[in-house]
Amino acid sequence: MLAGHSICERAGFDEFRHELNALYYPARVEPLGPARADVGLLRGVRTEHLTVGVMRFGRPTLVDPGRTGAGYHVNVTLAGRIASATDDAETVSTAGEATVFAPHRTHRLTHCAEGAAQLGIRVDRDLVDAELEALLGHPVRAPLEFDLEFDLTSPAGRAWRASLDLLLSELDNPDGLIGRPAVRAYHERLLATGLLLAHRHSYTEALQGGGTPATPRSVRRVIDLVQGDPQEPYTVGDLARVAGVSARRLQEAFREHLGSTPMEYLRSVRLDRVHGELRAGTAGVTEAAHRWGFTHLGRFASAYRERFGVLPSETASRITPWPLSSSRGRARLPPPSAG
Repeated sequence: MLAGHSICERAGFDEFRHELNALYYPARVEPLGPARADVGLLRGVRTEHLTVGVMRFGRPTLVDPGRTGAGYHVNVTLAGRIASATDDAETVSTAGEATVFAPHRTHRLTHCAEGAAQLGIRVDRDLVDAELEALLGHPVRAPLEFDLEFDLTSPAGRAWRASLDLLLSELDNPDGLIGRPAVRAYHERLLATGLLLAHRHSYTEALQGGGTPATPRSVRRVIDLVQGDPQEPYTVGDLARVAGVSARRLQEAFREHLGSTPMEYLRSVRLDRVHGELRAGTAGVTEAAHRWGFTHLGRFASAYRERFGVLPSETASRITPWPLSSSRGRARLPPPSAG
């Protein structure tokens, strides 16, 4: 994991502490006892709005950054036991469990056992807050408060972990699309939006409650946007902002009028565009998939086969010319009720 972003692999405590502070933010990092093999590991990478790192503690360690101010922080324990605390709560995490800290709350790892390892993800505060406002459909005034313990075994938690794993695989892939600013921005916002939808916080009820009902006209605005530029890296918050309603209301309206979610509709349009190009023989599989917004070829191929009953390579190998017309490669029009 993040093998291509090594910072130190067998570091003594002082080096480990220095590099950890350089990657994230200044923190009090102190040993809590002797160790049999005092070597720490740190790998990490920054994007515009994320810092992602893998760390292994070479000896029992305290990490206390206090109030970090600028970012929300998610820790996913990979091995061993890590005790964490914030202003009014504390917990102990083992492999597969996660904790979330808000920037205006204290953030302490009170005891990281020797050999314990974790993924640390810092997401810029402005990005998370902006995604929250987009999902709600209105500005927020009170600070966003997350529960300390994040259940990654729930369906929503597993979905968020899958988006994290997708980001990690892209960061580890030197031939991937993560080098493109638009793709990086998509992954950043996907992680932020997923966190808001998957983990309980002070605005969860408001997100579930909805707000102003969406109208067919709101749905049509989203349809027009998607049909016009389906390759853009939209999140559900983007589409809700265009519709002028909350994400929950937009989801309900799409299910009522189209029988799908906004993101399912977006994927359907993208798949139709790829399908049209492959049938026309105007592009190869990888080129067409990337052009229409698919960044993970394995997931794209699975979705394509589910939609069309064949793999994209099978469609491309037939090279069946598509009749020349103004509708070439376009997705099926939505039912009249959406207009």
